[in-house]
Amino acid sequence: MEQNVNRRRFLGAAIGTGAAAAWAPSALAHGRHGKSRRASAGGANKVPRNRRGIQLYTMRRIMDKSQADAAHVLQWLGRHGYTEVETAGHYGWTAAQFRRELDRAGLRAISGHDGPDSTFPAGWQDAYRTTLEYAAALGQKYTGWAWFPGPYNDPEVWKGLAEKFNEAGSLAREYGLQFFYHNHNFEFENRQADGTPVYDILLEETDRRLVKFELDLFWITEGGANAVQYLSADPSRFWAYHVKDHVWGRRIGANNFEDAGPGMLDFPDLFDAGDGRGLDKHFFIEHDEPWLSHPDDDAAEYKTAQNGISYLEQVRW
Repeated sequence: MEQNVNRRRFLGAAIGTGAAAAWAPSALAHGRHGKSRRASAGGANKVPRNRRGIQLYTMRRIMDKSQADAAHVLQWLGRHGYTEVETAGHYGWTAAQFRRELDRAGLRAISGHDGPDSTFPAGWQDAYRTTLEYAAALGQKYTGWAWFPGPYNDPEVWKGLAEKFNEAGSLAREYGLQFFYHNHNFEFENRQADGTPVYDILLEETDRRLVKFELDLFWITEGGANAVQYLSADPSRFWAYHVKDHVWGRRIGANNFEDAGPGMLDFPDLFDAGDGRGLDKHFFIEHDEPWLSHPDDDAAEYKTAQNGISYLEQVRW
């Protein structure tokens, strides 16, 4: 598709055929200045070099093979312009070993998806302290909770999670860490009695000092919510983004993930909405299944990562 295609014109046509009805609201939403700006457009703001990151889940198919493969990926990421990573596993390394590999690659593990056991069994706090000790030794500043098996449609479950998150956030602070929650689509697809997403329960019933939020821009779109509205309403609550794009339209029989840039999400509008005086935002490229964007390509993960860093270097808002 032509690079300068008008995104809103495309989405308007898609809605007319019913193809984009579920995700159009967040994609169509304007930023604070009421206009769309693509990566190559103007604007004085850009992603600082020391805030260009990647969620290592993107590279798991390679990194999980061996420690040598994991180290090679880290070296590659550092050489190609990334400065931060978010962990999704430790590859059998101690915190000291992992940190040494990161240092060699010129990277910092600022964050990790390493929250407590999603079932919160009796005594979960003790096991979580071990996790927090590792995260602090690795040099993380943030520690997050990324997924749980449900049920998703019961508001009481979400209220219970809010209580647990406050406790986890308090424990994390003892280790100098900030706790956060990472969303998927189900938080927005499931609603409370008043019609608002169950995600809002977490925003309202967690202590903002103890619980921050990492907004996955793909998943909130898939959930049919308006990311710009959430970001504009309280930009300081969202410390980081998963910069994950959405294909134009939908794939048949496969997920709709896309490399950052060529997809339908208007990242400049989204980043603009989340801006605020003195805020320190982090930008993590993520693609759950890079082989969808690069079929039958053994280098799919590397191509996705290259497209991602190129986008973070170029985007302006």
